[in-house]
Amino acid sequence: MLRLAKRVKTERFQSYRYLISAKTMREVHPIKLNDTETQIRDVLVDFCQHYNSNHTPPLELRITGGWVRDKLLGNESHDIDIAIDHMTGEDFATQLHSWLSSHRPELSLKAIHTIKKNPEKSKHLETCTTKLFGCDIDFVNLRSESYGENSRVPIIKFGSAEEDALRRDATLNALFYNLNQDKIEDFTGRGLDDLKQGILRTPLSPKQTFLDDPLRVLRLIRFACRFKFEIDAETLEAMSEPEIKEALKSKISRERVGIELEKILEGDYPEYGLQLINYLGLAKSIFNAGDQQPLLQQLNEVQDINKLNSGFDKLGHQINLATAVYSKYRLLKGSSNLFSSLRDQRLFWLAVILAPFGDLKLRMNPKKDMKVSGVQILLREGVKFGNKENDIVATLVTNHVNCSKELESYLGEVDQVSDNLNATSLEDVKPMTTSLSRSQIGFYLRKFGSNAQLNLELNCFLEILDRLAECKIETAKPDPNEATRIEPEDTVESIIALTILRYNRLRETIKKLNLSNVDTLKPIVDGKLMIQIVKGMGPEYSKVKGGQWMSGFLEDVLKWQLDHPDGTASEATDWIKQEIPKRNII
Repeated sequence: MLRLAKRVKTERFQSYRYLISAKTMREVHPIKLNDTETQIRDVLVDFCQHYNSNHTPPLELRITGGWVRDKLLGNESHDIDIAIDHMTGEDFATQLHSWLSSHRPELSLKAIHTIKKNPEKSKHLETCTTKLFGCDIDFVNLRSESYGENSRVPIIKFGSAEEDALRRDATLNALFYNLNQDKIEDFTGRGLDDLKQGILRTPLSPKQTFLDDPLRVLRLIRFACRFKFEIDAETLEAMSEPEIKEALKSKISRERVGIELEKILEGDYPEYGLQLINYLGLAKSIFNAGDQQPLLQQLNEVQDINKLNSGFDKLGHQINLATAVYSKYRLLKGSSNLFSSLRDQRLFWLAVILAPFGDLKLRMNPKKDMKVSGVQILLREGVKFGNKENDIVATLVTNHVNCSKELESYLGEVDQVSDNLNATSLEDVKPMTTSLSRSQIGFYLRKFGSNAQLNLELNCFLEILDRLAECKIETAKPDPNEATRIEPEDTVESIIALTILRYNRLRETIKKLNLSNVDTLKPIVDGKLMIQIVKGMGPEYSKVKGGQWMSGFLEDVLKWQLDHPDGTASEATDWIKQEIPKRNII
């Protein structure tokens, strides 16, 4: 067994859900306002006292939502939402502005913005936003909600504090901080206990809660993997109901689904979020062709549609295996953070999930025979991600399929890593001894631009999944509340550790060859200088202009440059002059 694997041999191979079990009670702290929050509260309470001395019923202000939850967990929060009874947010902000102008002119609100209703972006009520002591604050009235049968757009009415609490997605998100009385209010009766125990449950019937707004399913998953929370069994069961899954596909805009997915994949525990998605059978409700599915059926051959459906059938297994392996992979990598940014983390997981569609191309335009990547279609139509990032994921996944042999030639065979078996860290890994040219590796890396390292991370992980599949190693469908084991454990650890070593050798080789930033390398001779060199070859070349020959020649110059890292522009020019007669330029 490799020493890298031995480091974790005594640990149980288990799902990350088990590692972040919610059974440990969480400490709930009393609300402690910082200096800015204290100033905000004092000003708002002073205004309320002034207003209440002349009006009935009296105003009462409550901070709602994530701020209360985060403060109780001992974390700072800059998301201040203030709910008002008996008055709209806009009316309150307008009167507050008038009072400040007279009594605290130095605090007069510079700007008040009213955000109108926009159900497609989950804005069901006008919200008024402004700044106070440099903090963004949203004002909105307490409300109650009811939903029609075929719409997630709620019917909004003024409501009581209890009604407002009961309409929320989870009891621990329904806690209020009463500014007037300086106290926590738990109108559901379970919010504080659920926060202590790390349990997510809906204030009302979970099935009806999710039918009213199916997006809440993804919101709860997001909170679960952000805070390491467990979802209550009854709530979890409702989330998996076919009616709920269909509502998530048909009643929610794909943009909103994409926003929640983005937050899940950029969270602290994306693998747990994906495990929940898989356990609940939600993958196809998230990753699909949206309203373009009928067009795909119409424009594409039966075998292509069958290939698409085959990819969907593999989604569950792909997510299952990937999430079960990931915690062990990260432990054996010896790094708590594999990615340079949250964006890279998100792109990595999207590529892992959609790898079964890597070689799929489909027609999307009735006027053109051109086919586009199936991965791009699923990201563009299913979750409405932007073209730039869709292209990156599609490039990563497609090249994993199309360039696997090329990459393997750089990695070498498994038995060539024998001199690295005692390595315990990347610093101990010896580079490869390879006959491959510097330009070959350089051009491979340049295919991925600034995402070359992300590409290597992805290929390393996908190779592990492929090798586990070859060994017919399976996992049971993971229950997010139980450990998931992959057997035999020693075989799994060996495959992971050995594959990591292979890629570590390649990384060290890239570093040794000074190719880490090869994507930024520019040709030592540009197009303008190339024309001058060609015309200087003699009268027969005097009328030469740029054309198709130019791009290929410049690429060859870059190849020469990579293979001659210490070469000068003068030496490159000499090489170009030798090459010109061999080229079909005139």
